[in-house]
Amino acid sequence: MDQESELTSEQSLKLIATMISRAKNEFYDTGLSALLWGSLVIVCSCLSYANHYLDWPVLRYAWWLMVVAVVPQVFISVREAKARRHKSHRDDLIGGIWISFGIAIFLFSYLDSQMTIKHDASIYLTLFAIPTFATGYGRRFQPMIFGGVACWVLAIVSLRSDYPEALIPMAGGALLAWFVPGLILRKRYLAAKRKHVQRP
Repeated sequence: MDQESELTSEQSLKLIATMISRAKNEFYDTGLSALLWGSLVIVCSCLSYANHYLDWPVLRYAWWLMVVAVVPQVFISVREAKARRHKSHRDDLIGGIWISFGIAIFLFSYLDSQMTIKHDASIYLTLFAIPTFATGYGRRFQPMIFGGVACWVLAIVSLRSDYPEALIPMAGGALLAWFVPGLILRKRYLAAKRKHVQRP
């Protein structure tokens, strides 16, 4: 009887381990959100930098693209949520961090528009680093950990730069924190998808 219950315990542990392993293997970030926001910050930073010299009225509204991008982001989030088979407590926590980040960026953008804030690029980079580093650390994803640290370093660099040169570290931060990790995630996701399709 003892041997039978021992065997059942072992089987239960094996089943739990298999389920955890399967959940880990079946979760893949598509990388689309990171690519979207990384691309936008790079493009908007470059357009703002160029506009300092060109002075084209239309380029003054470049950063409004960030507001427009909320629509595809909602679409991506809904689609990814439907495709996700397993959701952990960690996913909710990371989601909460990114929502907090979005609210903080919105509030800071509003404050920045109402008053002249010196070294605003360094503040944005400091904010960029927080959810990026937390996501990388929480998911053990080294490119985002590196991207978060890079944003903090670039925040210090941008402190020593005047406008519009401070936009260059900002574009660099978006490249290292979101665009490059997004490419890596996208590559992994597509490889996993192909592998899943090829399974008998």
